[in-house]
Amino acid sequence: MEIKRDEMTDEKWNEMKQIAQENVCSVCGGELQIHTTERGTLEIWCPYNPDHHGYVERETYTQAFRRGEEVHPAIQAAIERRMILPGGQPVDVALAMIQTRFPRADMDEPSAALFLWDCVRLDLDPLLGEIFPATFKVKAKDGTEHKVVQPIISEDGWLSLAARSCAEAWAGPPRTMRLEEYLPTQDAYKEKTYTEVKEIAKEIKADLCKDPEAYVWVAIGHRKDQDDTIAYGWYKKSEEGVVAKNLPGNQARVRAVKRWVREVFPEAKAKMKEMTATWMERAGDVRDIQNVIEAEYHIVTEEPPSKTKVGEKTVPGKREGGEESAAVSPTKAETPKIDGAPPAELEGEGFRIDLTWLRESLNALKWTDETAKTFLLKYKVSPQGTLEDVIKRLTREQAEEFVKEIQERVAQKQMQLFE
Repeated sequence: MEIKRDEMTDEKWNEMKQIAQENVCSVCGGELQIHTTERGTLEIWCPYNPDHHGYVERETYTQAFRRGEEVHPAIQAAIERRMILPGGQPVDVALAMIQTRFPRADMDEPSAALFLWDCVRLDLDPLLGEIFPATFKVKAKDGTEHKVVQPIISEDGWLSLAARSCAEAWAGPPRTMRLEEYLPTQDAYKEKTYTEVKEIAKEIKADLCKDPEAYVWVAIGHRKDQDDTIAYGWYKKSEEGVVAKNLPGNQARVRAVKRWVREVFPEAKAKMKEMTATWMERAGDVRDIQNVIEAEYHIVTEEPPSKTKVGEKTVPGKREGGEESAAVSPTKAETPKIDGAPPAELEGEGFRIDLTWLRESLNALKWTDETAKTFLLKYKVSPQGTLEDVIKRLTREQAEEFVKEIQERVAQKQMQLFE
């Protein structure tokens, strides 16, 4: 994390201190420090080796125990005394403990009981900070009011859920870093200046969340016997003052970790799909609760993968399937066969993309090959080689999504010409 001195605020300083206190170097496990760089900026770094990048959480005994590790019996007993689960307390005592622990949630007994039941189903303990309640007052059509409690799973809760759901595959939490710190670790950007990296990061942010000024963090980790998976989390400027107004960068980091769990541990995601569906049903038509669920979980609200064939596009305004739909293949130009020239079609694993269409589309968007390769970083593929080399590394689903994104951007640009 790097911040200019004249841009430093109390909020950013507190965030940097929190990161340094709660994390260690992801490479050597050393203590983190805040220091001044040669550029006159402040950053969190590893004093043992300045080339080390990324942080990993400083694990507590409670976290280790909840993630299936053995701890000293005396320590385990102390942890269990602080727990509500699994069934260690009578229901009335557990409800009283929850209402005492979360007084600001303002829960009545029925809503507290429902929250406790959700905790039991997920095997997450609220007294250990794995899950906590957000209460909404809902008014029925007849004017009566009741309370709906929406459980929010913390970063620690997600990691504990994954570790216990997939004990045989758990290899520890992911390391995290800001996007601006992650890019220089990739070969394609090692020679870029700090200013160039910041501009590239803005392009990626605009592609990820339509906000070039957003806080974006990267979580990188793996299951046992698998390669690293990269997940992005962001906090947009439009959210300031609405959600987690304090430490917005840390909120982006937490979201990256949560997204990483959902992508790397589908077992945990499957369990959460069922719960999220239940919560959506419980929320009814209360948009405030739906917004919280969508922001926190991004599971049942995710759009299903497009069934449009790669290299084709659906005509705007027509529904896919049925008589009122149509798919139009991009026009294929005759490409002369010249030694050393790229093929007319780019073929990957289970997909083909018309190269002429792709080149025309990128030209229309004024995208260079480097811009397109930067955009493809979100699919966690190596940026090495030509643009065609990078695209070939995509899965079929990723290639479909990439083509759809390009089509939509080109269509949007064409629409602007008529406005």
